[in-house]
Amino acid sequence: MQETTIPLGLERRKEDYQLITGRARFVDDVRLPQERPTMLHMTLVRSPYAHAMITSIRPNAARDMPGVIAVLTGTDVANELRPLDIAIPLPGLKKPDRRPLAQGKVRYVGDPIAIVLAENLSIAEDARDMVEVDYEPLAAVVDPEAALDSGTTLLYEDFGSNIAFHTHAGQADLQAIFAHADHTITMRLVNQRLAPSSLEPRACLFDYDPKLEKLTGWVSSQGVYRMREALSTMLGIDRSRIRVINAEVGGGFGSKNGFVGEEFVAAWLAVRYGRPVKWIETRSENLQSQTQGRGQINYLEAAFQHDGRLLGLNVHTVADLGAFLTPMSAMIPNSTSSFLNGPYCLQAVASQVVGVFTNKVPTAPYRGMGRPEATYLLERTMDRIASELGLDPAEVRSRNFIPSDAFPYKTPTGVTYDSGNYQIALDRALTLAEYEAWRTKQRERRASHKTSLLGIGLSTFIESTGFSLGPNRPGVLYESATVRILQDGNILVQSGVAANGQGYFTAFAQIVATLFHLTGSNVEVRMNDSDLPAFGYGTFASRTLQTAGTAVLLAAEAVREKALRVAAQLLGSDPAEMITEHGYVMVQSAPDRTIALGELARLVEEQPELIEHEPPNPANGKSIEGLAAWRDFSPPGATFSSGTHIAVVEVDTETGEIHILSYVAVDDCGRILNHYLVEAQVQGGLAQGIGQALYEEVGYDEASGQLLTSTLMDYALPTAEQVPAFVIDTVETPSPYNPLGAKGVGEAGCIGAPPAIVNAVLDALAPLGITSIDMPLTPEKVWTLVRAVPEGKPEQSNFTLPPVFTTGGT
Repeated sequence: MQETTIPLGLERRKEDYQLITGRARFVDDVRLPQERPTMLHMTLVRSPYAHAMITSIRPNAARDMPGVIAVLTGTDVANELRPLDIAIPLPGLKKPDRRPLAQGKVRYVGDPIAIVLAENLSIAEDARDMVEVDYEPLAAVVDPEAALDSGTTLLYEDFGSNIAFHTHAGQADLQAIFAHADHTITMRLVNQRLAPSSLEPRACLFDYDPKLEKLTGWVSSQGVYRMREALSTMLGIDRSRIRVINAEVGGGFGSKNGFVGEEFVAAWLAVRYGRPVKWIETRSENLQSQTQGRGQINYLEAAFQHDGRLLGLNVHTVADLGAFLTPMSAMIPNSTSSFLNGPYCLQAVASQVVGVFTNKVPTAPYRGMGRPEATYLLERTMDRIASELGLDPAEVRSRNFIPSDAFPYKTPTGVTYDSGNYQIALDRALTLAEYEAWRTKQRERRASHKTSLLGIGLSTFIESTGFSLGPNRPGVLYESATVRILQDGNILVQSGVAANGQGYFTAFAQIVATLFHLTGSNVEVRMNDSDLPAFGYGTFASRTLQTAGTAVLLAAEAVREKALRVAAQLLGSDPAEMITEHGYVMVQSAPDRTIALGELARLVEEQPELIEHEPPNPANGKSIEGLAAWRDFSPPGATFSSGTHIAVVEVDTETGEIHILSYVAVDDCGRILNHYLVEAQVQGGLAQGIGQALYEEVGYDEASGQLLTSTLMDYALPTAEQVPAFVIDTVETPSPYNPLGAKGVGEAGCIGAPPAIVNAVLDALAPLGITSIDMPLTPEKVWTLVRAVPEGKPEQSNFTLPPVFTTGGT
């Protein structure tokens, strides 16, 4: 694929002005025209029980309140709305019938039972509290391993167990590899449940015009076109009559990739009553009912040699799915298995994954989706190998790296890496981190027997980005854009992207401005609207720049070629002699012979015969007129970013407190178009990765299933004071899979930070004989482990496979 040169740029972000001046419109800021009917507000009655039968619902007191339009139960809604599309197909997957509201039984705290629709939010909230619900409590199961036990509480009796799926993958020769290895180790590792905790919870506003039979929705989402398709399916309305607009989005991180249910109800109510309906999720609802991330228990066996070379892995995973399935729930733990190779040369990898229903909110994509979990397993393994053999952790990684001349590289798990050079990132990180100097300080600190211990942790990782299901599969994972030269000489870009603040307005303007030799201010970018002449599958998996950005580039190149041909015709020159510069098309050998881009656009508008006919735009079936072009792009496969992160921590053994003294991140995301945007993405991911390592965990009471982290007083998000200053740098290994040479970087921080921090803490605690600790590394947890050392019993990994694996075998 031919590579296009886009020079490095540091254009000021185009999207920030509205935000920093307070003029940005989030869903709650949207005001409809005065001619539209008065807006209604929706609230939900939610279950206070994790598991219970609903014996009766008495809504009359709420219905009789002035200003209440309707109180509807699960049965009312089930008669109108189809079951949710709940899972990507997986052999043997048990898929429960999931409705937008619970019917007969609730299965987690926060399960929606009834809806209240009222003239204003205050009335809706008061009426919600007047709905009386009687329950017959049932035993709850929140521990995914306990959910596997025979005789335990079943969430779905007709399934016969709480197991949703059991998948196997791997090579038959793994047993021989383990038998002939010099060493083997076992570990039990946990990736705890996390709450995505976006600044803006879920939000939607739907307005249905009965005269036009048109539904318009303002949402906070990661994919307006997919939201349109989902609404069309659920409501039975042709997609041509549905428009979905992304307002400003206050964060998504994967959790806003799809509607969980409440949004469908709000849309249906807008259609049913012919009035706009708004629902804004509260923070308490968000922590109760928004999907959560991670939730894996992994049993890992590793085989390796005297020199530190890792030969094979055997991983058994218990995946906590929660009470029902979202479209991606089953895919996440299986994608962890796919990425167990990391940046290393392994001979064989085998895995088993058991997905388990529990009385919790469902798990779904959260920044990284499978890659952070896989990286955590591998990087803990690398440090454990180094500890067992008395080798430096950096040297162990170097000995295991896939060589830079081995790409494209197919892993034992069946994944093909497009390109990579892992050693240069490690070398750069070691230099920036002053690694050897810190090792010297560590030896001195240990010799002094101080109560504050120094630890150094490494993480080298890969990140699968630009997720694809194959080349140019319409309607699957392609992105498209229309680029148009306007009569004022500026250029309009219309993209199918649902932006969430990543800087795509800036990046797309930079791509087009560079091609036309203009400034970014001469390029207007529009996105976040399903009525635009474009299509986008969504912003997730760090895929947008390389897919949607390439679509913008291809469309811009196409319209530039048109402009050159038309100008050549008008100026009596050869198209090969034409160039664009500062808003003009000119003859390269005679710069005085020029014509302005705006003038070209006007002439083409007046004389359509000047350009060849473009086929109709597949996104909307309409003809492409004027000096414009539409192009789409789907990559031939995923690209693979990579990086090395190094953390230096100080652990106070008297208090258990952990302080990050230094953090260096060196990332390789292919060719970089805008360093500022890359650094911002890395920093955001690092904050979330450090949050997982040290602070965040969704907690449920094991006896009752009650949510213990129902407020931000209980769910600990890191503050600015707890997030250190970072040293961030990049190396560039271009991808051959797109003409930009770009790869993604949005999830790098979430992937690299947890193992780097945990490895650093365990490195600090190594003199005490502590080799295992589960995230989050709270002061209490560290203090308890340290206190146990004098008694000769520091907590160690408990490796006892659940019977579901030992009886199943690989």
